[in-house]
Amino acid sequence: MTAKERSRGFTLVELLVVIAIIGVLVSLLLPAVQSARESARRSQCSNNLKQIGLGMHSYTDTWGKLPSAIMGGTTSATDDDGWSWATAILPFVEQQSMFSQLNPQGEQLLLPNYYSSKQTTIPGGNTSLKIYKCPSSFLPKIAPSSFAIPGGAMVPLAPHLVGYATNDYKSAGGSCNGDNGPIHKYSERPNCCRFAEITDGLSNTLLVGESSYIFGSPLAAPTKINVWPLWIAGSNDDESVRTNGRTNSPINCGCTPTTMIKAINDDCNFSHHPSGCQFVLCDGSVRFISQNIAITTYCNLHGIDEGQPIGDF
Repeated sequence: MTAKERSRGFTLVELLVVIAIIGVLVSLLLPAVQSARESARRSQCSNNLKQIGLGMHSYTDTWGKLPSAIMGGTTSATDDDGWSWATAILPFVEQQSMFSQLNPQGEQLLLPNYYSSKQTTIPGGNTSLKIYKCPSSFLPKIAPSSFAIPGGAMVPLAPHLVGYATNDYKSAGGSCNGDNGPIHKYSERPNCCRFAEITDGLSNTLLVGESSYIFGSPLAAPTKINVWPLWIAGSNDDESVRTNGRTNSPINCGCTPTTMIKAINDDCNFSHHPSGCQFVLCDGSVRFISQNIAITTYCNLHGIDEGQPIGDF
């Protein structure tokens, strides 16, 4: 057999070149795949907020006003404990069966004391609902007994939070000018708010936004997580269900999903999408707002009657 008749295989050099080329192609393709996945997750998150906005409008059509952030009591000892806005709109986001199971009846609910003797959660409150979960968020669907705050150590959760389902969205409660957002605690403004009271305009007022982070105390070196976003109710802290737009509560709270330990406040909107946060406004539109938005503009977007020109955002 002549040399020409022999079958010629790959040399080692040629094989290494092919492997290198494949490696380059994979490195170029992987970011595109990751970007496409994040785009899909962000789209699903946006759709969740759209459905929440529609649910709020349907609730308002039925009851004449927006739901309370927390249907708590009227004293400082009870105003942060009660069924939340997310429970109130369940019948209007295709969750009538869950609403019927909870049977809230609008009354005050002391979450830390509920079933305390049985050491169990409110039946239904441990159910994760897709509409209240951003697919980009890495927070567990159910609040665990302990969790490592990203960038920090493993610490326990306050016992009354454990076992309840996470909600990656919170209502807009207040601005730089006080608790003048569209969705208040019952103790703050029992009869608020009707859409007619939002004099800044529905398209200029935030309704619900992403707030998918946790907060521990004390601030410098947390030994306990006392704020975890829940859908069912307030939990001794109104920050479990609502946010404020203030100079000390900017979008993403001065941290990232991997450095959550550095959060400067427990009132912030926070997103696992890069560089900003998604919101549904009172007119039902969904917007992504940059974390670099002017803080004055951001404050004004949270209030219903600021009376200030909003400008571009």
